[in-house]
Amino acid sequence: MMVATHQKGRHRQGLLQMLAAAQQQRRRHIRGKTILKAALLLLPLANYISTSRGVPDPALVASSSPAGSDETAADAAGLQWGRPERHLLPGEVKPLRYDIQVELNPERSEVFRGQLNISVDVLQETSSITMNARNLSIAIESVVFQTRDSNIHLDFLTDDGDDERIILQFDRILPKGPATLSLQYEGMMGNDMAGLYRSKYRDLHGNVRYLALTQFEAVDARRMLPCWDEPSKKAVFALSLVLPSDLMAVSNMPAASDITIGKYTRRVTFLDTPKMSTYLLALAVGRFDSIQKQSSTGTLVRVLTVPGQAWQGEFALDVAVRALEFYEDFFQVPYPLPKLDMLAAPDFAAGAMENWGLVIYREVDLLCNKSSVGVARKMRIATVVTHELAHMWFGNLVTMEWWEQLWLNEGFANWMQTHAADILFPEWKIWEQYVVQEQSRALGLDGLRSSHPIEVPIRQAKEVDEVFDAISYSKGGSVVRMVCGLLGQKQFQAGLVLYMQRFAYSNTDSSDLWACWEEVSGLKISDMMRSWTRQQGFPVLVVDSSGDSVRGSTNSRLSLSQHWFLADGSELPGDKDKVWHVPLQPGPLKRGQLNAPEILDKPETIWRIPEGSGGWLKFNFGQMAPYRVLYSSPSMRTALVEAVRSGEVDAVDRVGLLFDSLAFARQGSMPFADLLRLVGAFRTERNAHVWEALSMVLSTVHRTIAGLRSDSSAANQLKNAIADNLIRPALTEIGWTARSNETDLERQKRALIVGLAARYLRSDIDVAHKALNKFNSWVDAPSLTDALPDDLKTSVFCIVLSNSQGEAPYRKLRQLASRAETPQAVRLSIYTALGAAPRTDLRKKTLDMALGGRDSVRLQDVMYPVSGVALADRDGARLAWQWFVDHRIRLCKRLRTANVRLLGAVIESAARAVPDAAHADAVEALFEDHPVPGLERSIAQIVEGIRTEARFVQRLASEIGSPEMKDAVSSFTA
Repeated sequence: MMVATHQKGRHRQGLLQMLAAAQQQRRRHIRGKTILKAALLLLPLANYISTSRGVPDPALVASSSPAGSDETAADAAGLQWGRPERHLLPGEVKPLRYDIQVELNPERSEVFRGQLNISVDVLQETSSITMNARNLSIAIESVVFQTRDSNIHLDFLTDDGDDERIILQFDRILPKGPATLSLQYEGMMGNDMAGLYRSKYRDLHGNVRYLALTQFEAVDARRMLPCWDEPSKKAVFALSLVLPSDLMAVSNMPAASDITIGKYTRRVTFLDTPKMSTYLLALAVGRFDSIQKQSSTGTLVRVLTVPGQAWQGEFALDVAVRALEFYEDFFQVPYPLPKLDMLAAPDFAAGAMENWGLVIYREVDLLCNKSSVGVARKMRIATVVTHELAHMWFGNLVTMEWWEQLWLNEGFANWMQTHAADILFPEWKIWEQYVVQEQSRALGLDGLRSSHPIEVPIRQAKEVDEVFDAISYSKGGSVVRMVCGLLGQKQFQAGLVLYMQRFAYSNTDSSDLWACWEEVSGLKISDMMRSWTRQQGFPVLVVDSSGDSVRGSTNSRLSLSQHWFLADGSELPGDKDKVWHVPLQPGPLKRGQLNAPEILDKPETIWRIPEGSGGWLKFNFGQMAPYRVLYSSPSMRTALVEAVRSGEVDAVDRVGLLFDSLAFARQGSMPFADLLRLVGAFRTERNAHVWEALSMVLSTVHRTIAGLRSDSSAANQLKNAIADNLIRPALTEIGWTARSNETDLERQKRALIVGLAARYLRSDIDVAHKALNKFNSWVDAPSLTDALPDDLKTSVFCIVLSNSQGEAPYRKLRQLASRAETPQAVRLSIYTALGAAPRTDLRKKTLDMALGGRDSVRLQDVMYPVSGVALADRDGARLAWQWFVDHRIRLCKRLRTANVRLLGAVIESAARAVPDAAHADAVEALFEDHPVPGLERSIAQIVEGIRTEARFVQRLASEIGSPEMKDAVSSFTA
């Protein structure tokens, strides 16, 4: 690794020195950009101009990004939505086809060489062509523009590194019409998981190997080839790869030819791709094993892995084939490619990437031992596969016109992954999980003033990294779910079929989708949808019964009002101007009590309760829309609590009540005691997904109690009441060992309850003893999956480490994590759990695993040890932040060329777990002094989240000794 890095630096420096010497006295400056006169170049082909973009150390260089401007802040607030002036490539020249040859040998060198012929259409006469390029060295004398009549040569090339562009200035005007642009170039494969890069692994014999692969979304195709790197610039790609004869090559399309061109070299040429965006181009070169199946419609589906792991792709392969068949039927459009490869990469920054025909995944999100995989991991693999395959249509066949429409790709795939998984695995009841995970994630982030609209204005493409978040994915998916509920499944699907057929191989924005749904349904939904996609945040629906309960009420009317929900309860001028089109969805109602969907599209109204309504009433029934409901009268809240206790409320609505109540308790609009009374109604809960929601709520309560400055007797009584009356009985009932013929959801419930025991009962003698027995059985024979199921590993590791007086369990887990044969999912469990070790020196060793070096985690996993320490307890949270402050420069250096979201994940892990206002000020001050380009919005969200949690801690401190709290705590034993 050290040698490769040194060679990389020496090679690039040599090229630049040679070029500088040849060009001495021949350089002129125009508008501050260095321009080299091509006519003066008499260099051989091996000498290049570098187009490397200067990538500053983000910890040391301030950002000039417009993301911090007042205009951007106004756009983000969603008060006025307007499309900003986009920083697009000039439109005089349009790419039609890329013929690309790339020569590479990832096992021997970081260097790759490219030859490029681009068929273009000159739409308007011009003397220059502007393209995207980053970290590429272009052979000046190779650049030729060929028309039918003549060759036009390059005059000079401008490297606009800040904008990741090159400007090819020719010696005369380029005529309108078809032409070909040809050039040759050279680049470097890094280990930063962006562009064309190398990934290191150990083979079955323990030897270090490298493979090459790509990750281009959003703006990294330009790292492998000069191109028009914008989603609307669709073209056909014809790829050839020159590689060693003993390596395998795959790309979007099957190979058209594979010929030997040297003693140890061959050229693989692939079939032309469909017309597609640059970010979907992909390749991989290395040593791969594979397994395969064929769909009922003839598509070959494969899972590719490094040698020895292909058998772990059986579950994902089965999901992929079934999902592909389902999507073809659902969209009524055949999968357009002849094959679909899914490749498990040892190093990959995202969970997966939907490259058309070659989907690339993290190993942990594709591979598993299907006989022992944990249920949560099994569901994760299924939904990641169904998510990526949904993109084959929604995103690849029909693509967003510009990055502000990212949600059209990701929000729809977020909904579709769940719909497909529900069809494939109905026993999972996965829509209940969707409300627990996706809808709650959306509302959690969107409750911050520093959030952004679904359709977020994007000026420059590189700004898009900050919106690959829960708004684009989870809120986008929740809005799609809302539309499906309003239109009904039949019309919803008909609109999507029309959309696919009408816009195949082209680009769209949201209005095109709304128009298709309106056309098939006859309903005007555009205004409603814009209130959700172009406006930041979401509403809280306030229900006021003026003190009357529903049953037997002499007042048959309710006062309904809406306003912007903000997690911290703040209010600024203009906040009340926001209005959404809110589907009321009251329930439970009998057939005929509600004739049509009711939409609240004004600040307030009076709503008449239908005759014959029962003893309780819930709005947003079924949790079909992403908003919260506050019942302002205690009598209505009490009626809902009793309905939960008696089992009358369905699972998704129990989840909605839990999350809404936690949000209102944190905000201060509902007493904390009312949240506890609701939680106490779940003592006999049986549903696994509701237990996941309970786990999230109770973990927040535990963390908030830990944030109190002193361990008061009232705080201890609260923790003990939850532990003894909710968690311990559930643990006793479910047990530590799976029963024969147990369902996936029963296994999942056990994992969740043991996870809560790891928080509330980790010092309990019986719990610690059982965990230690399971741990010892497993470490003696890690390959025996029955000893310690994957579902329980993280929790058991945490319990054992937190009770350990020595280093033996810690050392054993570190040793197991370093073994090549340890599955990636188990490795992540270990990284997450190591922070539970109570000794500060061990926690520091865990944190140092993120810094790089012999015992470090892979770059893609850098956030896991940091998060494990930060979430362990109050001391761990403060230690993690101080460690980040002390090692910030080294961390940023390690991550400087990787996707900025990795650094963002580390910052969030290190900073977010300290619920203290002074800490929020310190975090804010650090990044004001040392801004991180591309993370401005994310850091603002972290700071706002810390301040919100700090207020919650203060509120709990003032309420915890009150008579109302004592009464609520006693309700756990009632």
